[in-house]
Amino acid sequence: MVQGILIIVFMIAIMALMVTRKMPTVVALIVLAIGICLIGGVPAIGVNADGQKIGFLDTVIVSGATKLATNIFIAVFAGWLGSVMEVTGITKTMIKKGAELGGDKPLVVTLILFAICSLLFNVIVGLGGVIMIGSIMIPILLAVGVDRLTTAAVLLLSYGVGNTCSLASTNNYATITSAPFELVYQYSLILSALTAVAGVCFIVYRYKTVGKKFAFSAPASEEDVDDSVYQVRGFTGVLAILSPVVPILLVVLGKIETIPALMIAVLWATLTTCWKAGYKRTMNMLVKTFAEGFIRTASSAILMITIGMLLNAVNQPAVSSALEPFMKAICPDSRLGVILFFALLAPLAMYRGPLNLWGMGAGFAALMVGLGLLPPAAIMIGFVGVTVVQVNCCPTNTHNVWATSYVGEDVTDLMKKLIVFIWPAVAIGIVIGGFLYY
Repeated sequence: MVQGILIIVFMIAIMALMVTRKMPTVVALIVLAIGICLIGGVPAIGVNADGQKIGFLDTVIVSGATKLATNIFIAVFAGWLGSVMEVTGITKTMIKKGAELGGDKPLVVTLILFAICSLLFNVIVGLGGVIMIGSIMIPILLAVGVDRLTTAAVLLLSYGVGNTCSLASTNNYATITSAPFELVYQYSLILSALTAVAGVCFIVYRYKTVGKKFAFSAPASEEDVDDSVYQVRGFTGVLAILSPVVPILLVVLGKIETIPALMIAVLWATLTTCWKAGYKRTMNMLVKTFAEGFIRTASSAILMITIGMLLNAVNQPAVSSALEPFMKAICPDSRLGVILFFALLAPLAMYRGPLNLWGMGAGFAALMVGLGLLPPAAIMIGFVGVTVVQVNCCPTNTHNVWATSYVGEDVTDLMKKLIVFIWPAVAIGIVIGGFLYY
């Protein structure tokens, strides 16, 4: 009992350090993983009677670092596809064509770009991708009269829609919650659809209440895309624009594994845009964009390494037994309980809180799975559902900070305005998931 109390107190202290930004999340999760092992009495080095290693240096640090290796490389290959789409001009073409379709009507332009960017964020990952898309989209919206706060919100909402059902995120959620990938993906599509509805409601509400607000518009980012080399026009241009959809169709309909599907999508994007570039230039482009894919996903990869350590730490027998009484006391044990628990406490996914799958929540979810307190599907419904609040609203997200800084708005103020629309959408998603999958 004493060990369990100390572990809980230690977790709260680490969470406080993350919330107050006294300790970066990556460092905090490593400290948390090692700390709970020490408090739980897990030795640093040791073997059991069968000769198996039981020390946390092996079972937590070494094994944990590679636990989510597949998920990390899925993110890297998604980053590669995003980089290819950027360099060849596919991304910029999609955004600008969308703006042209809307003409000079702010609401129409906003809704079209919201839809296009949501699709792009299904494969484009990392802060670099957000900056690249935002630096093209935001000036366009400002130029047609959309106010600054709304432009930042549209960027974040589209990121929320695309990221929630991305192959990289879905694989990660499936691994942490032990739920089948197909089930997680179906639920993620529901959550993405609800986020999109919330986004449309927010955009229409802002249009009705704020109206046109012409403000200083930062110059749109002009990427180094040579139109004489990379062709995104004509029939092949139409095929190129389908690049973000290709891996989804291959995985969902073709039942192909995620990494091969992303590689095929890279080939698709290359063949439909580089037919004038020549062999040497195309090969150089592929090598360069692959490296950029690593760079763009580095922060997510590092976070997944530390999450793997935390997952292994909470599943150590000594730690699990120490925390079991507390987990049984707070864990709901019915469908209605799960729905109410996660729907009402959804904001705890923000600020790297206890329901955040990209923070301490990963440990709690793994502990629930390990102790068998709830079926994996029920755990998935709750934790994946509330993650939508974190992705869209959390002021500690680097993409939230960049977007608000770029337009000169306050990140916390934007969070307060967005959560009014996102929280109900998440609650509805959890109710739907509860009745479909629990």
